[in-house]
Amino acid sequence: MVSLPALEGVEHRFIDVADEVTIHVADAGPADGPAVMLVHGFPQNWWQWHSLIDPLAADGYRVLCPDLRGAGWSSAPRSLYRKDEMADDLAAVVDRLDVGKVKVVAHDWAARGVHYDAAPPGEGGRILRTEHFGAVAQSRPCHNLEYVAVVVSNPDRAPGHRATGDRRPKARYFRMLVSWVGGGFSPPDDDFWFYVELMREPGHAVAGSRWYRTFQTREMLSWLRGAYEPKNSEQLSIPIRWLHGTADPVIRPQLLRGYAKRASNFELELVDGVGHWIVEQRPDLVLDRVRKFVKV
Repeated sequence: MVSLPALEGVEHRFIDVADEVTIHVADAGPADGPAVMLVHGFPQNWWQWHSLIDPLAADGYRVLCPDLRGAGWSSAPRSLYRKDEMADDLAAVVDRLDVGKVKVVAHDWAARGVHYDAAPPGEGGRILRTEHFGAVAQSRPCHNLEYVAVVVSNPDRAPGHRATGDRRPKARYFRMLVSWVGGGFSPPDDDFWFYVELMREPGHAVAGSRWYRTFQTREMLSWLRGAYEPKNSEQLSIPIRWLHGTADPVIRPQLLRGYAKRASNFELELVDGVGHWIVEQRPDLVLDRVRKFVKV
């Protein structure tokens, strides 16, 4: 197993949340401070947030950075990797640590998982930054259809598997994909290969692929059918802030219309020239917005 990177002030906890599922959490800051959970996307792990952990802990927050199931140092069980499972894992972490209400900052797939956690109206206390794939699919149903078809029909070509080829030459495809979704920006080389090495751990490449495949073959239909739409004109009342780069080639700014109808306290900020890897590309901006975010 790849060794945990050292970061001053961080304790590492391993929390049993379900049968054969243990979630690793990087925990920093005062134990009695208000809790903030930073949840990574794919292909990252808790390390995605390393530049934000110390400043937020110094502000007096208890900073919790979990590894989602199948990522980092968490278990990679044989499961479908549904986003409601991811949400249940996060809720169990909060319960086990007994931190009370927690404000959540989520990126990429984690944001969709958090959406499941926040879907029931009236469950206050959480901050959500999410993507509503139903709106995206309805606006652009054929976008990236070829890529989706390849992943569904041959999961070995999904990002998780393609990242784990024998060293650098066979991971070239994954590197190109990372740069494309980043609008030409890629995370630092050391971080990139660090994430690749972790996906070579048993079960992790399969898990990464199933994050995608399960959504595309199972969960997307529920989104399209409105399973997570507010019922009886109800809206989510928790504060929601969405920080989005205009250079993201997958979720374009024009696809972000309509969210205010689903949430009564929603704000969108577009960041010019930034792609998908906004945490790595603009850590200063993200830290500033998170600090404002958690005070809402």
